Amino acid sequence: MESEADLKARIQELEDEVSALAKDLIHDKLTGLKTRAFFEEEARIYFDIAINAETDRGTRRRQWFGFKNVSFIFFDIDHFKSVNDTYGHAAGDEILQAVAETIRTSVREGDTAARWGGEEMAVTLVGATERDAVNKAEDIRRSVEAIQFGKYPDLSLTISAGVASAEQGASFEQVLERADKALYKAKQGGRNQVISYSAFS
Repeated sequence: MESEADLKARIQELEDEVSALAKDLIHDKLTGLKTRAFFEEEARIYFDIAINAETDRGTRRRQWFGFKNVSFIFFDIDHFKSVNDTYGHAAGDEILQAVAETIRTSVREGDTAARWGGEEMAVTLVGATERDAVNKAEDIRRSVEAIQFGKYPDLSLTISAGVASAEQGASFEQVLERADKALYKAKQGGRNQVISYSAFS
């Protein structure tokens, strides 16, 4: 029979394993950003708070959290396949990690940065207007452009970004789709730029 001390140690070990598993479930292993699934769940909550203030529950939640806007940014690393083909997949992983870290450290603690898939990343900016989000995306774009890779001195890295904000009459899915469409416009228009949905809609 286990002693009380041994039992406590085993319980602590199990709790540590559960905590590690929970972290793995909400964080992308390569970049350390949140997963797409976690991002979508959390972003939907923020969207509902910003949009549904006319309901009693929405009003209470808005008063509690203190914001009425939320905006989304989608980022994509330009010509990532060519980078992988030229420098190898290890370099590709290093680039993904560097871009992810730049994005993560550029947003506030209450915002969320996630790996959307492949070389695409997404950000929720709580309380931000579309103009605020465009400015933040532009800051991040410039920061990524300035990244230097010592092992790859000739590597020139850029990203494109699309921005959209929550508004009455548009669903959560529609607003995310708008950010994605804006990203497509940025890539289609020459890459290494930030485009907002309202700029072409």
